[in-house]
Amino acid sequence: MLNLIKKWLTPLKQENDQMVYENLAVIWIHGANQTGLSFQYLRSLTRFKNELVVEYDTSNKFFNNLEMLSNKINQVRGPYFVIGHSLGGLYALHLTKHVDIAGAISISTPFAGSWTADWARFFVPTYQLFREVGRRSIPVKEAQDINLKVEWTQIVSTKGNVPYHGGQNDGVCTIKSMKSRQDMELIEVPHTHFEVMCSDLVAEIILDRYQRICAEHIK
Repeated sequence: MLNLIKKWLTPLKQENDQMVYENLAVIWIHGANQTGLSFQYLRSLTRFKNELVVEYDTSNKFFNNLEMLSNKINQVRGPYFVIGHSLGGLYALHLTKHVDIAGAISISTPFAGSWTADWARFFVPTYQLFREVGRRSIPVKEAQDINLKVEWTQIVSTKGNVPYHGGQNDGVCTIKSMKSRQDMELIEVPHTHFEVMCSDLVAEIILDRYQRICAEHIK
């Protein structure tokens, strides 16, 4: 716990002075029932000069949120490098149809949906999230038909296994669902679903992939 507190109290680093492509805007999309504050530690390490943290309400319908996010992002000049945590990664994938995404990193995103949501929705039928992240939900099924044409890295969190998610999991999402896409680079990290958000390793991966996309655009 002390180490975690120290991480959150770490002073902000100087702005990223490595290779940048000035027109590449970094977009942060948080996970379900979170806010942009969940990215505070990762942002303190990456210090992108041109970034936007977008917010959405999980209680709203997925495609209503998607339209709202698309409108917000398009107010900033693209192209975009998108970073999405959990449900935020699913939004990021759908956003490839609406905004000019040059590259992306998803963190702990269950692209094949959630087995837990499939049965939990029968106990809490009014909970919007359970209806929209099940394995046969419309957002998940339509996402599977999206063919990626950009570099995409999926960070797979592998620790935190609990017995009620229908398979090996990070405490929230199954490893199988996180590794279901064949068109993404997969990088496993030894963290739980929420530890990834205060991980130096994850910050290093983000910076490295950002630099790679910048290099492609500067050529």
